[in-house]
Amino acid sequence: MSDDNHRDIPPHIHLRGQSKNGQWSYDKQFSSTYYDGLSDISQQGTSFVGRTALVTGCGRGSIGAEIVRSLLMGGAKVLATSSSYSRQTTLFFEDMYRKHGSRGSELIVVPFNQGSVQDIDSLVTFVFGQLGWDLDYVFPFAAVSDIGSTVDNLGSHSELALRVMLTNVLRLLGSIKLAKTKYNSAGRPALVVIPLSPNHGDFGGDGLYGESKIALETTFNRWKSEMWRGHISIAGAVIGWTRGTGLMSANNLVAEAIENAGVRTFSPREMAFNIIGLLNPRVA
Repeated sequence: MSDDNHRDIPPHIHLRGQSKNGQWSYDKQFSSTYYDGLSDISQQGTSFVGRTALVTGCGRGSIGAEIVRSLLMGGAKVLATSSSYSRQTTLFFEDMYRKHGSRGSELIVVPFNQGSVQDIDSLVTFVFGQLGWDLDYVFPFAAVSDIGSTVDNLGSHSELALRVMLTNVLRLLGSIKLAKTKYNSAGRPALVVIPLSPNHGDFGGDGLYGESKIALETTFNRWKSEMWRGHISIAGAVIGWTRGTGLMSANNLVAEAIENAGVRTFSPREMAFNIIGLLNPRVA
């Protein structure tokens, strides 16, 4: 491969911009700004004092949990949701706050089923109506593993996973938009980080996971064509191979071999750091 071809290959971690024809491509200048922001965070930390965040899909060992940890360290008020609300869950978050909560930070944990329309509406009502919060950041990272489901045996579990990872992500955005309109906070749009994936059916045997991630990419066009950009801004995080998460646990045994073959993998904490970089004022 020539040196010119090497120069055309973007780094593993980079930002892409959308051209007028709708194509996404490596944006070298914007990526450089993003790297500067990551450097600032790693050397000086970052402040989220006065900011509020909603994080779904943040159980033990997840990228979402590491995002919650980072937000608390920066002084944010965080509402974390759990689909398996229990004493063990509350102890996990209590320990996280005890170790990483900083001045001004706040952590509230509530039970939540992202597959339920009623839960979505109740959650947003709780945030805006009962807590009296606005939302600055939203991470709809809840996911459902669907290992073994192929095109000839898709069932109700695959449909549930699609609802959690696609349909109700859009519903959550819509509910937040309505709440911001109701509570007159249109001038303070929430930054929603959409969880995307390079896996568009490449692994196979994971139900409708690839379809849900491809479909979420249409959100960027919706943002331009529908009337909610004053309430919500969006960023897409194409999340690479992250070791140890619930969705990737079945592949942990081959992660080392994948790295030896030249593929970059990440720990949940490394991936969360890269995502938190999207909140840096240089980028957001």
